[in-house]
Amino acid sequence: MADLADLVSRLEAVTVRLEKCAAGGGGKASAADDDDDFDTVEAITEFKAVMDKADEVLKASENLPSDVHEISKLLKVVCEKNKEFLRVSVRAKACLPADAPVVMKPMNDAITQIGEYRDKNRASRQFNHLSAVSEAIPAFGWVCVAPRPLDYMAEMIGASDFYINRILKDFKDTPGHKEWCQKIKQMFSTLKEYVANNHKKGVTWNPNGGDAKEVAAKIYGGGAAPKAPAAPRAPPSAPAPPPPPPAGAKPKGAAAPATSNLFAEINKGADITKGLKKVTDAQKTHKNPELRGSSVVTEAALNKNKKAAAPAKKAAEPAKKPPKLQLVGKKWSCEYQSGVQDIVIDAQVTQSLYVFKCDNSVITVKGKINSITLDNCKKCGIIVDSLVASMDIVNSQSVKLQVNDKAPIVNIDKTDGCQVFVQKATGLDTEFVTAKSSEVNICLVEENGEYAESFVAEQFLTKYVDGKFVTELYEVVG
Repeated sequence: MADLADLVSRLEAVTVRLEKCAAGGGGKASAADDDDDFDTVEAITEFKAVMDKADEVLKASENLPSDVHEISKLLKVVCEKNKEFLRVSVRAKACLPADAPVVMKPMNDAITQIGEYRDKNRASRQFNHLSAVSEAIPAFGWVCVAPRPLDYMAEMIGASDFYINRILKDFKDTPGHKEWCQKIKQMFSTLKEYVANNHKKGVTWNPNGGDAKEVAAKIYGGGAAPKAPAAPRAPPSAPAPPPPPPAGAKPKGAAAPATSNLFAEINKGADITKGLKKVTDAQKTHKNPELRGSSVVTEAALNKNKKAAAPAKKAAEPAKKPPKLQLVGKKWSCEYQSGVQDIVIDAQVTQSLYVFKCDNSVITVKGKINSITLDNCKKCGIIVDSLVASMDIVNSQSVKLQVNDKAPIVNIDKTDGCQVFVQKATGLDTEFVTAKSSEVNICLVEENGEYAESFVAEQFLTKYVDGKFVTELYEVVG
């Protein structure tokens, strides 16, 4: 029914245009009518589905925290700017590379605002919501990609899946968050479908259209294209130089070069060496032993005229921030700890722990805690009795995790060197999610304290099989 209604609306638009042409004596419709007709082409009308999905995202965010609602409004703005750009593309020829920054500036600015809003609210409890939008929003940059924008979009949209999964896990008992995540995925899927149907090999321009820069100025601002800045005025002319001296005149005070004596010496031929002083054997070092002792060059003499090399300037070290361990509301914060091996936290089931930029430290969490996040840490260890939600390890190096009871899920992202110890009696149900990480090992601990170590695969092989790409583990047989 929706396709039939769309077809009827397009037929009505064509009918109106034909009636206008007939009323004008069969001539061409006015320029204003032609401009309006551009908005009835499929490349514009089908984008309405994307706008509708953006409205659904905004509506789903109304009952969520304010920062989620705010970034949903910014997402709607990006969709609107994308539509304005498409209105330019159906009216104009392909823009020159030099004009692209001007033609795409409103949409680029709207995309940048989302990234800036996410960076300003890193302390927000809804930071995963902001990151889910911020990671996927570059998909709107498909307008700059040719001839395969769909591959680029798939990569950008897939980058947000990590944060969406964390939202679904952290807020599974809170109403509204799951629906918002579904609307986000539906909106970007609709955008990808729109590009596949209308711009599969890149933006489709109008080969008979006008200049892209001028059309963009009319669509965006309603005026003519901005003029190029005027060239700077030349500085006031300096006074004219004095006239050149007359030919043959010699400058005052300049003597004639004494080149005649030089050529006279050269013309002597072999006689030119007669004026040289003869060196006797007493003046030769290899024939007079007394001269050898005085001709030795000592290290002190070599360094006599050398200036002492200036010591290399050390790079300024970043200012060290004071260590912090405190409970704010239901969130423990452990930050900037260095070389502390006995940090103990008595946790409750409703609390969470955030560990940031700690080095060579060990943190023991007693009791059951909701979740733990280890961010940007080096050579740190976490010992926890039990977890309700998840353990997240991000941007860290050489870290260890020991779970004495249960942990439903362990997320490891952008980490080099991670060893996880889980109890064989209680930890077999733990799920491990890894991304962009290396040297990840999982150790199953027996009741007697011994453990068996297994590695997490890092290399994969992707092949085209039966009409699709299939990825499997890559095994190297030596």
